Amino acid sequence: MAVTLSVSEVRAAIYRAAQTDSEPGAGATSTALLGQLFHEVFAALIGPDDTRNFHAAIDEIEPQPEEWVRALIKHAYQHLVGPRLRQQQALLHHRSEQVLTLWDSVQELCVWLADLLWQLRAQGDDELSLSKTLRVEPSLSCELLEPGWTDAVRLTGIADALWRLPESRAWCVVELKTGSTAPEADLAQACLYHLILAAVGEPDLGTLALIRFSPQREEQLFAAAQLTETQARLKELVGRLAGVLPDAQTEKHQPPALSPSLSLSLSKEHQQLGEQILHVLREYGAEVSPDGATVMGPTFLRFPVTLGARVKLRAVEQLAKELQVRLRLDAPPRIGTENGSVVIDVQRPDRQAVLFAQIRGQLPVGDPLLGNAQTPLGVDLTGSLRLLDFAQPEDAHLLVAGTTGSGKSEWLRTALAGLLLTNTPDTLRLLLIDPKRNAFHALRNSPFLWRPLVFPDEQPETRPVVRVLQELADEMERRYQLLGEHGDDSLASYVRRIGQPLPRIFCVCDEYADLILADRTTRRAIEQQITRLGQKARAAGIHLILATQQPSREIIRGVLDANIPTRVGLKMQKAIESKMLLNFSGAEMLLGRGDLLFRDVGEPVRLQGAYLPPEEAEQIFG
Repeated sequence: MAVTLSVSEVRAAIYRAAQTDSEPGAGATSTALLGQLFHEVFAALIGPDDTRNFHAAIDEIEPQPEEWVRALIKHAYQHLVGPRLRQQQALLHHRSEQVLTLWDSVQELCVWLADLLWQLRAQGDDELSLSKTLRVEPSLSCELLEPGWTDAVRLTGIADALWRLPESRAWCVVELKTGSTAPEADLAQACLYHLILAAVGEPDLGTLALIRFSPQREEQLFAAAQLTETQARLKELVGRLAGVLPDAQTEKHQPPALSPSLSLSLSKEHQQLGEQILHVLREYGAEVSPDGATVMGPTFLRFPVTLGARVKLRAVEQLAKELQVRLRLDAPPRIGTENGSVVIDVQRPDRQAVLFAQIRGQLPVGDPLLGNAQTPLGVDLTGSLRLLDFAQPEDAHLLVAGTTGSGKSEWLRTALAGLLLTNTPDTLRLLLIDPKRNAFHALRNSPFLWRPLVFPDEQPETRPVVRVLQELADEMERRYQLLGEHGDDSLASYVRRIGQPLPRIFCVCDEYADLILADRTTRRAIEQQITRLGQKARAAGIHLILATQQPSREIIRGVLDANIPTRVGLKMQKAIESKMLLNFSGAEMLLGRGDLLFRDVGEPVRLQGAYLPPEEAEQIFG
């Protein structure tokens, strides 16, 4: 008789392998209740009961994405979330922060659901039948029998949903996660459901999707081919836990490590590197100890550590060069903090490239009227794509800096590709200023251009950059007049009211320093227009992306520092340059080729930018 094993048991083993004593919130009844409530809201919104599902919210209102989002959020609170919270008020009395996080997650869920419904409507499904697109909480099971096993294993579980992708029409597994969990366990659980469906021969089975609300929505998509190696490790773990391997014991064996990026597990070389780091630091009197599992990103290994008594972070940071020499590293490790924890980032000896094709499926879907204001920043340690939303007040404009070889120009091209793929010329226009004459050559004939490519050295006596920035500022003022006629406070509200697109305009300059170091008169005129645009342009749908190789005091301080607070820092030569751009050191420790730090509010976040090959760029830009 086959041995029965649940997916939740395998997940618990993964948590133990990640050195997590229990799942976040395990043992806390109130926290578990909130997680359960989130899943109940999801099931109700897409369930068959028309008095509780999305039909009750949107059927009687104007079919507009923004209106649907508002209606879904209002319905979710009045009929699904609010009543349950009132019933459990006594239990949740001391959990106000978690309750607010739950509500933020529910709102993000409503945005996601509205987007799915809008896609259905665009495909001609006027009835908005989600039953053709989503299957909620299907009970799944399969029987596994691998060569060498002493018995079969019946693997069972209930997935959150199956989702039919709108582009390929293939089914993919969806696991919804709220809050902060162990990424490797989340991915492994979703991978197990994919394994079950593949084993029973589910037709049209496609990718694996992990959607995390923490509370912002983060999506990861993995093609079936990417899962083969991980599924092989999971089968080994299933056999060991079920006791059907020839040498298996059901006692707590440590299962094989699983990388959050679903690429390769930590090798012995990686593990030894972590041990050597601790040993060298202790030799210099900096007593540190591991603080959780080592995390492997595409570019670097992250070792979370806890500082010992009377050990200061500054003292550990000063040992970066010593670590590089002692461990024969190509670059010194970056030692700092992220999300309040001390981390040591070391270049992977087997560094992996992140190609634009790998993140293309995670790009948002552009609205027919509003387009899309989000562009890819880079992938995090879990392989999730991080997006920058220029429609948000704090991220309306961007300053990018990095030395030669840092990947600055490549990052700009990737950002532009993300915008072009999710917009049309009716929703997006580009103003490209190219001092080097080679950054945007592929876009010279693009229908997205607001004005022809601007070359500062072309008839410099006419000051072409000053002239075109003046035209852009005039366009901003013209749009403010349009908005003011009917009391609209943003481009989005104006476009929704008139029912016709008005394109966002992105002004992108690849080398800002070349513009302002020419002569004082030109600099003053350019900075005057940058100040006007930086202060007012967001509501008019006009955004600045300025890049420089020289993040010096002369370039950054003043106009840019005051008007463009959002920053992308790639590799720099000196710590002072990093501090000038990010108000933090560390960019001088980056590894080049798209390794970056992003900062808008709070501490910088380390990401890996994607690489857009020239041939793919030609296809997108041409």
